[in-house]
Amino acid sequence: MLAFLRRRWFLAAITLVIICGVLAGHQGPAENLSRIKQLIRPSWLTAIVLFLMSLSLNSEHLLGSIRKPGPLFLSLATNAILLPLVAWALLPLQLTPDFQIGLIIMASVPCTLCGASVWTRRAGGNDGISLMVTMITNGACFLTVPFWIMLITAQEIEFDRVEMVTKLFYAAMLPVVFGQLLRLIPRIKQLADGMTSKLGTVALIVVLLMVLLAAVQTGYGIKTSETGISFSAVAMVWISCIVVHVTGFFFNMFLGKTLGFHPRDQIASAIAGSQKTLPIAVFVATDASMFGDAGIPSAVFPMLMFHTSQFFIDTILADRHREKYEIEEETTPSELEEQPLTACEQ
Repeated sequence: MLAFLRRRWFLAAITLVIICGVLAGHQGPAENLSRIKQLIRPSWLTAIVLFLMSLSLNSEHLLGSIRKPGPLFLSLATNAILLPLVAWALLPLQLTPDFQIGLIIMASVPCTLCGASVWTRRAGGNDGISLMVTMITNGACFLTVPFWIMLITAQEIEFDRVEMVTKLFYAAMLPVVFGQLLRLIPRIKQLADGMTSKLGTVALIVVLLMVLLAAVQTGYGIKTSETGISFSAVAMVWISCIVVHVTGFFFNMFLGKTLGFHPRDQIASAIAGSQKTLPIAVFVATDASMFGDAGIPSAVFPMLMFHTSQFFIDTILADRHREKYEIEEETTPSELEEQPLTACEQ
């Protein structure tokens, strides 16, 4: 039992955080949300996580994802094209307009800014691919997000593209570059390589803080919803979120195996291709410049469900892949010596 909890501590923690956060946002005063927003800044937390991931990332893996771009291109296509199309197909099944918009926004935003690298490492995958997918999809999101939302909802959305690019540069690009520059110092490189698992654990704790903010936002959105939210509507959109994510993951794994990608590249491409980021999705749904002064608070609900579900699902899939890969390590040592693992234990 203790071994199981030690291996699944994050799932237990994220469940507790979501329950407490939703209750705080739904039953507590509006000031709760304001206080949380003042204490938890997604841009800063994202920068911290990506810095930790970059600090322990061997730059050869990043260059390797460019030298062999097949898994990278497959992951990009899945994340930016396939997932929005799957969500579009599921729109007629949704029972409330807000959940329709929330599902589309979640499927349209880029790869998660930290989870892809964390879970790729957990699975023993090529974290260079996940980091490249994160950088490219987030760098292009000021084009891809409004394209899909306008195409599917036929609603004109005005983005401050300069501001978005600036925020993404400071939150995503700069920490990665800084982490890689620090690795040029031999002593820091050796220290980071020796504590990869600890850095991964710290990153997961930071992820929990971002989930807490989204949970409080979700509780507040439910409380202020004018249309009301039924259990059947929640169940339908939650199932749809799982379908979108799982479709992207297994499509990537199947095509990766068919094309003969290395197992480390297959799992990295599948995780990065199917995961979506929460901060940008919440920003699009609630910012006054996107959908009017009131925004769409209840649209945050499917976003939180998608984000949380992908963590639960990918934890199980990543652990299964890592166990299988460790078995293969015993039978094919020569191949693995050429492509070493760099995964966090937690």
